[in-house]
Amino acid sequence: MIKALGDKFHESEAGRGLINPNVVLEIFISDQGSWTVLASDTKGQSCVLSVGEGWDSPTITAAMPGA
Repeated sequence: MIKALGDKFHESEAGRGLINPNVVLEIFISDQGSWTVLASDTKGQSCVLSVGEGWDSPTITAAMPGA
């Protein structure tokens, strides 16, 4: 799934954190402003929690849609 986010949507990991000891939450963004929130467990299973456009962060620069 991570390879597809990079290859198809040009998104790369911007941050990660633990939901609990068995699940990692990762945020992927692209320079075009798309973003994906992904949860992965210790067994290697992943689930897309949310996707969207218009990522804005003071430390990560990405374009707003239509910009």
